Amino acid sequence: MTEQVEDPNGVLSGEDHMRDMERVQMSLCEISRPFPSMIRVTGRIPGAAPAQWTVPNLAVRLEVETPQTGRPISRIYTIRSFDAEAGTVDIDFVLHDDDSPAMRWLNMARPGDTVWLTGPRPHFVPPFTPGKRAALFADDTAIPAVHAILEAWPDGTLGAVWIDGGDRAAMEALPRVAGVERYFMLRDAACPAGTTDRLISAAKALEDPADWTIWAAGEREEMRRLRQYFRAMNMPREALQVLGYWKRGTSSSELDRRRLAAYEAALAKGLRMEDMMDSDEAV
Repeated sequence: MTEQVEDPNGVLSGEDHMRDMERVQMSLCEISRPFPSMIRVTGRIPGAAPAQWTVPNLAVRLEVETPQTGRPISRIYTIRSFDAEAGTVDIDFVLHDDDSPAMRWLNMARPGDTVWLTGPRPHFVPPFTPGKRAALFADDTAIPAVHAILEAWPDGTLGAVWIDGGDRAAMEALPRVAGVERYFMLRDAACPAGTTDRLISAAKALEDPADWTIWAAGEREEMRRLRQYFRAMNMPREALQVLGYWKRGTSSSELDRRRLAAYEAALAKGLRMEDMMDSDEAV
């Protein structure tokens, strides 16, 4: 199946989807490897307004391949950090042993290259609530989001972070925040991401769930089960933010097709994008 995701009805260019986003060209300044499992790309975005790019947990869509015809092949990534003075962003890429469009682009990328991106779009942040603690559950793919969230953590808010990851260095580099406990569950190579059930186990071990708000991101089936568990515990919808970033055995392009189909169906019912943001098919 082709990696391209076509949009014949143009809904992805529509006002409801684009909101305050724009398509801009980012210049690559530096490419480094801060951790064994990640490559970091530092890019300069012309005219980046600090008010727009300093919001925690921002996402952008990078055009990693441009076929001769049809839409570019793109992938969504989280902004790890933004340097307002330099006008640059850091984007971390989790390395995979496959021949995906993103890995092909990353292997060929060099400082001085340019890449088109669309964004930024604010993604969910923990639903911080006075008097409640905030819990974060994440796998490797959500470490950049957790980093951005911790850097903007409200003073005096208690919480805890659980990471199911394969790279201890990447986990240890997360910001230390007073009052926020950190639990790192290190996987070995025999345990692929999304297969350990450790995040589910950590969630079930949480004492007094009613005293917490929840933010979670990772493999889709694992996130679906985590959401179902907390809903079964009668956690209010407004206290629960869960996102499936990826799905085992399914390409990012196929997930994008499913998101697009779900989004078009929602629009046909008179709904808007925020009406489906709590679903597994959120765009």
